[in-house]
Amino acid sequence: MSTTSKLRIATTDAANAMEIACGEVESAVGVPVQPEFQEIDGTCLIVELRLVDDTERTSHPHRLALTVASSASSVEVLSSWKESNALHPKARFCHDVLGVDFDTMPSVALRALDVGLPTAQWQRSDAAWHLAVPALCGEQLIVGLLRRRGYARRFASLDINALKLGLAS
Repeated sequence: MSTTSKLRIATTDAANAMEIACGEVESAVGVPVQPEFQEIDGTCLIVELRLVDDTERTSHPHRLALTVASSASSVEVLSSWKESNALHPKARFCHDVLGVDFDTMPSVALRALDVGLPTAQWQRSDAAWHLAVPALCGEQLIVGLLRRRGYARRFASLDINALKLGLAS
C-alpha cells in the first residue's frame, strides 16, 4: 500500500504567505512540497502540505515535523501523518455551485479560485465552516461550496476529494 507524508502548518496570513511557507518547509526537509488545502482562521493561514517526492527513504512524518519546527521560523507545525493513497471517496454532490461569472461570490470562494486550492473559512455569522473547492467543468471554472456547522467539525482531505469528484461528474 502506498502512502504519502503530510504536514499541517500555520503561518500569518499575509501577501505571499503560501509561497514563503512552502519555501521554508522545502528548505527544511529537502523535498518539494505541494499545498493541497488551506484554512483561513482569523489572521492565521493553515496549510496542508503533501511531500511530492515521498519515498520509503523519507523520514517518519514526526521527524519531518521536528525538522521543520526547528529550522522554519515563520511557520508552526500543527501535525504530521502518513496518508494512504488507496482511499477512494464516494462522490459528494454539491447544490451550491458557482461559476466565475456570477455576481455574488463569497470571499472564501474567490480565494479558492485565485489560489486554485480548496479553502475553508470559519463564518461567525452562521456558526459554520465554509469550504470552497475549485474545479473545471468542461472549460468553465466553477467552485462548489459546502457548509459544516460547529467549530470543532472541520473538513478533511476525504471531504475535499469527495466534493471534487462530485463537481467533476
